[in-house]
Amino acid sequence: MTPHADQRLAAAPLTPEPVRAASLAAVRRDGSTLVASGQVAVRDGALLATGRVGADVDLSTAQACAWQCTRNVLEAVREELGTLDEVEQITKLTVYVASASDFTEQHLVAHAASSLVLDVLGPDRGAHARVAIGVAALPLGSPVEVEAILRARR
Repeated sequence: MTPHADQRLAAAPLTPEPVRAASLAAVRRDGSTLVASGQVAVRDGALLATGRVGADVDLSTAQACAWQCTRNVLEAVREELGTLDEVEQITKLTVYVASASDFTEQHLVAHAASSLVLDVLGPDRGAHARVAIGVAALPLGSPVEVEAILRARR
């Protein structure tokens, strides 16, 4: 018999153990709702840029990073569903921008993410709510990270 979650919690170590990357899902599905994990600006195994936008990274490079992050999200969704034609609606994009303390144009970085979604899915399925958030740093030094919530047709 498999132990219940309460028993596993009671038996868990008091200090954290490293999370195995293989245990994290790029996309998690709950019925027709899909949550796509945050994707950084990796292409061909390398980050497009590193650093904070407004200090180390200019706006156009940050926008290219947001585009790539969103492309990575869409690729993960396509892999989960078999085709992007099964996406009924992008519900929400969250765009995290590693920002210099005086950088206030996170929304302009996020426009690139929104633009790709609209280009790929069209104005009906691609229209979405969005938040653009400035943060101090992101994984691997990526200037941008994008996550999404979507609804599948089936």
